[in-house]
Amino acid sequence: MALLMQRADELSQEELPEMTQKMISFEIDKKLRISLEQSLTIKRDKARLASLGLPYAGAWLNVIPSLVLGLHVRPQEFRYSVLYRLGASIYSTNGVCPACKKDSDRFGDHAIVCGSHGERIARHNQLRDAIYSVAASSNLAPRKEENALLPGTSARPADVFIPHWTGGRDTALDVTVVSPLLTDRLDNSISTPGHTLTVAFNDKCRDYLEPCEREGLSFIPLPVETLGGWHDKACDQIKKLARAQARSSGKEEGDAVRHLFQRL
Repeated sequence: MALLMQRADELSQEELPEMTQKMISFEIDKKLRISLEQSLTIKRDKARLASLGLPYAGAWLNVIPSLVLGLHVRPQEFRYSVLYRLGASIYSTNGVCPACKKDSDRFGDHAIVCGSHGERIARHNQLRDAIYSVAASSNLAPRKEENALLPGTSARPADVFIPHWTGGRDTALDVTVVSPLLTDRLDNSISTPGHTLTVAFNDKCRDYLEPCEREGLSFIPLPVETLGGWHDKACDQIKKLARAQARSSGKEEGDAVRHLFQRL
């Protein structure tokens, strides 16, 4: 409280009478954030804090647990998720990854992107299935992993395929999960929050946008970071899906949007 009062005192006497309590709280939070950023000396911590400011990165923290809504994690899952968000050690020491035998750090940065034993694929598929189920419950007739969208190739650009979704065009939605905390990404993650999302979005478009366009399809990547932040274009699509679900079910649109981001 003393620190909050100190931050409030930094606002000029001329400013305060014109500001609501919400505005004052926002200014205090902003100053506290700047102070925290300036106090950090380790690149990983700076990159982590930058990524935690991305859209919906903390949506899961406000969840009221509900099995019916798919808003539920086991206590141990919640504990490790909080440790990872806080930048605390998940393991007691660095060591060798038991899955791939490569070096693994105590903070979990390797573990969360390790491609061995199918855990990364399982995470991707759970995100895909959640998006698919919302589209299905909205009567949008979606299909998963649709075959033969690009004739002559085995490529499957649509994790979720939705007919007539974008301006009347059939649309391929492609989920991808990326980490902003890998060593070679830290500088860009610090200077440009969301840079990893932008790279992932552009990479997916380079691979699939033109081939999909030739077939009359809209192609929209849905990149999300391991810390929970979503690319702006992905946010637009998730909100659009949630609003469609709200219209179909009679839910409030704001509640539908919030619940979907929390679930994802």
